Amino acid sequence: MDEKRFKEVIQFAIDKEIKAYNVYTSASRVTKYSGAKDLFLELAKEEEGHRKLLEKLDMEKVAKARIETIPNLKISDYMAEVEFRPDMPYADVLRMAMKMEEHSLKLYTDMKASAKDENLRKLFTFLANEEARHKFRLEKIYDDEILK
Repeated sequence: MDEKRFKEVIQFAIDKEIKAYNVYTSASRVTKYSGAKDLFLELAKEEEGHRKLLEKLDMEKVAKARIETIPNLKISDYMAEVEFRPDMPYADVLRMAMKMEEHSLKLYTDMKASAKDENLRKLFTFLANEEARHKFRLEKIYDDEILK
């Protein structure tokens, strides 16, 4: 992959992380549930970390990153999209966040599959793993608190 295309791909990923950060911080400001507020702030902080990683890309650090197998409860796979509203019930807040993370996971997985450059594949594997971790966390909360 030439340098120009590489930079375009990285900028696309940065923009995606910025969008997720903005959604989570906005949601944290207007949600009425303290638990949801804390969750959104924590997710926003993690998305900001992903953005910083991409902006100061250190492929040696990415190459050394430990990739874990993250369970997939597949709860969000069977849910419809939910638009954020300040007064939405906590269950809908979780559904919205799960779908966001599901889309991010799919995006990075697809980008990994189409990347020919080994370094890019490592980067997208790392990012997909991070999004899978977020999705699992949200699905676990949903399973424990909503579906119980």
